[in-house]
Amino acid sequence: MFALTLLYFTLWLQVICEVGCRDPLDQPNIVLIVADDMGYGDLSSFGHPTQEPGAIDRMVVEGMKFTQWYSPESMCSPSRGAMLTGRLPVRVGLYGPTERVFLPDMMAGLPKDEITIAEALKGVGYATGMTGKWHLGINEFQASDGNHLPSHHGFDDVGIITPWTHHATCDEKKQIVPFPNRNMCYLYYNTAIIQQPVSHHNLTKAMLLDAKAFIYNHEYQPFFYLFSFLQLHDSLFAAPEFQGSSVRGNYGDSLNEVSWVVGEILETLKSLKLERNTLVLFISDHGSHVEICSDGGKNSPFRGGKETTWEGGFRVPAIAWWPGVIQAGVVSQDIISSMDIFSTFLELAGAISPDDRVIDGISFKPHLLSSGKVPHTRVTIHYYCADRLMAMRYKAYKAHFFSKPNFSPDRYSALCREGWPEIRSYSCYSCYNSCIRSHELSPLLYNVEKDPEELHQLSSKKHNKILMEIWQAKEQHLNSLVKGRPLFTSDGSVSLIPCCNPPYCYCNYFPKYSLNQYTE
Repeated sequence: MFALTLLYFTLWLQVICEVGCRDPLDQPNIVLIVADDMGYGDLSSFGHPTQEPGAIDRMVVEGMKFTQWYSPESMCSPSRGAMLTGRLPVRVGLYGPTERVFLPDMMAGLPKDEITIAEALKGVGYATGMTGKWHLGINEFQASDGNHLPSHHGFDDVGIITPWTHHATCDEKKQIVPFPNRNMCYLYYNTAIIQQPVSHHNLTKAMLLDAKAFIYNHEYQPFFYLFSFLQLHDSLFAAPEFQGSSVRGNYGDSLNEVSWVVGEILETLKSLKLERNTLVLFISDHGSHVEICSDGGKNSPFRGGKETTWEGGFRVPAIAWWPGVIQAGVVSQDIISSMDIFSTFLELAGAISPDDRVIDGISFKPHLLSSGKVPHTRVTIHYYCADRLMAMRYKAYKAHFFSKPNFSPDRYSALCREGWPEIRSYSCYSCYNSCIRSHELSPLLYNVEKDPEELHQLSSKKHNKILMEIWQAKEQHLNSLVKGRPLFTSDGSVSLIPCCNPPYCYCNYFPKYSLNQYTE
């Protein structure tokens, strides 16, 4: 009897120790949280004067804040594809002659021969899952094949997703459009449409339930989970209890819900005693869409925003949280790119980085684990608009070879008072039309460490030496660059646009069981 009791106790102890006794660096769990269109200056902890502090700001207090973190591009599809593959968008083909993102009628998607973080981590035993925004392709041959969805790129447990994006034309409140456009507004559960058009009621909470279920189901094995918010992009929404919660209005309400969800994820990890075995990284995909007035965020203190190559389009808020591993309250001023996530996560997991392709990401694991004491080795940032290299950062300096207009706050204010913008308006969307100014012969040069606002142009004569170094680095990069085939092309068909019940394309099969505690 005693021997049997001892055996049961030993087995129970082994189960408990699978998590509690695991070394934090032994294939740590990884949760990547991505906000959509959040500006660098939106959070209280990143300088916003009136945004209510929340769980994301507590991550700053308890973890590591990055002040020079860069998106790989300033539009959704290229930035997300580069983040997942560790490769410049132009190498992958994430650009086009006129469009800058995947559209629902395009037959292309993230190429299947690209290796994503999820695929690489699956290879070393990780469970993988995601919920939220995808925007890396949908269908390839017909309206329901889903050949480009996350399950084809290494994500095994896929919950609620928007395969395209959350767009202003999905405004069910009819404040922006008279009715939602069903060709653009649909919700999936893994590979199946469950709503068309999408309803926003408690949508983010349903995504949270997906995330919690995944964490509970995989608490005894290493896992990688991507939580990709639909907020804060375009026609803003928030759950009923967050409406009116912010002095900033609708945008602040939505951000308060985002922060609450982040807190729920952290508390779930703590309740399962997984926090010391889990790295949580919070970032935005790129800068905020400043042209949509009060419905957009703040990129303060930087110029420009989404779709531009000014700092406001590329520099984003980023926070790493890993209690017991990352020292609390650390501020990193090292240059880091979202492409570096790929190499970092692979190194933490013990996965081998592919050697049959150029990987632009550089692991910042030593920088992370030393709480910033070991410098990150990145010294360059390439600012692309489609396949055009618009600017380049080299050490403390940034040179613009081409630039886009950058309206002053007063100009934006005047336009907003006049009722501008129209849906999806940008001051200069294209990468090649007449709104682009060329500075190839005499680049605009700034010291973005001393002058991050890019207000004080430096003399090319006085800084000839650094300009020569930038030119050499630029030429070396371009001479070795092999561009991927452009994927954002118009060779698709309306027959590829998702439709849940042809020819009506109108349905609501939302899995109510997942919202039991949030249906009041």
